[in-house]
Amino acid sequence: MRATRIGLLAAAALAAAAPGWGQSPDLALRLERRAAAGNAEARYHLGMLYNNGIGVPRDPRRAFAFFRAAAEAGDPLGAYKLGCYYAGQFGGEAVAPDEGEALRWKLVAARAGYSLAQNDVAVHYLRREQWAEARPWLEAAGRQGEAQALYNLSMLHHDGLGGAPSRPHAWAYFRLSQLAGRGEITENAERPLAEMWAPMSEAERAEATRLAATFVTGQTPLTRRAMEGVERAERVASGAG
Repeated sequence: MRATRIGLLAAAALAAAAPGWGQSPDLALRLERRAAAGNAEARYHLGMLYNNGIGVPRDPRRAFAFFRAAAEAGDPLGAYKLGCYYAGQFGGEAVAPDEGEALRWKLVAARAGYSLAQNDVAVHYLRREQWAEARPWLEAAGRQGEAQALYNLSMLHHDGLGGAPSRPHAWAYFRLSQLAGRGEITENAERPLAEMWAPMSEAERAEATRLAATFVTGQTPLTRRAMEGVERAERVASGAG
């Protein structure tokens, strides 16, 4: 039961949406010039354009080629998207799924600090019930405010997976996951919070409250860059990125 509970959220984490992209008539052309001059990030942005069909016809094979070129030139976001293709997240149109390659490339982005990659790497280990391997990646993503990672951390601490169970940590991470994902504690979240709160001692309750109150999140520069979307692509295309 506990593996299923975690697995459902793990599957949801794989469906994370790409940052928003707007229209720019000559953006692809300008990015192509930068890419031809050796700019790895320009190759990543071109991959995003062809992946999403923004300003150009949607072309998964061409997107995959640009992501591979970006990744091989050292762009960690290109590595992440390459990993997504190998994970079969885009229907397998460009490349056959390869779990090992998916993990390999997502690890590049996770180690560089990208929160979605960190969460996806954790998901990889959760699916295999490799709790100890998953936990540090969940912590890294959770520190960046990833709600799914915080929820899964709560479940690990609640059930003692990959370490000793901790009721204060389970309560605190569950509360934090709701605030990160919804911005508030909803009625649906109040019941499980109350159920986790009830059996705790006074000392545990004090620790749970402290953990929730002192938890600080902050996105890495790479995660912030990923969220900039077309604005960042425009700067790269103009040579200002």
